[in-house]
Amino acid sequence: MRTLILVLSVVAAALAAPAWKPFRSAQAHFSGVFPSAPKASQSQTDSPIGAVTTQIFTSQAPVGSYSVAYTELPGAAVRFASDKVVSDAREGILQDAGAQQRSWTPINGGYELGYASPKKQGWSQIFLVGNRLYILDARVKPGTDKGRWVLPFFAKFASQ
Repeated sequence: MRTLILVLSVVAAALAAPAWKPFRSAQAHFSGVFPSAPKASQSQTDSPIGAVTTQIFTSQAPVGSYSVAYTELPGAAVRFASDKVVSDAREGILQDAGAQQRSWTPINGGYELGYASPKKQGWSQIFLVGNRLYILDARVKPGTDKGRWVLPFFAKFASQ
């Protein structure tokens, strides 16, 4: 009986919302919270506006992964094609996740994308701040409580 209680306690602790850890990147001009210390990486993409470099900060939790991607865009891309930049970001997220769009909602200064695949559900927030594109992405197991496992990640994000 004690073993069962111990196992249930360990499982309950693993499913409890994370103790969100503050993070700030001066180079990527943002602050926020992650469930664990994020690992930084970069990717380079060829695009119609030329090669762009994206910095990605990724953190893992028992229910899934969390990332903030930051791209400094050429001014012309933002001035003349901001809608295209945002729609390309949305399509890239869906393709990368192998998911179908569930929702697309304007939010304060950007958009929130909801999506799902058979093994994951996710939400992304996409913001253009000046020439900077930010994509916040939370991919979690189906049925995960968005209020505990996703909303704090989004709510504490701030561009600087």
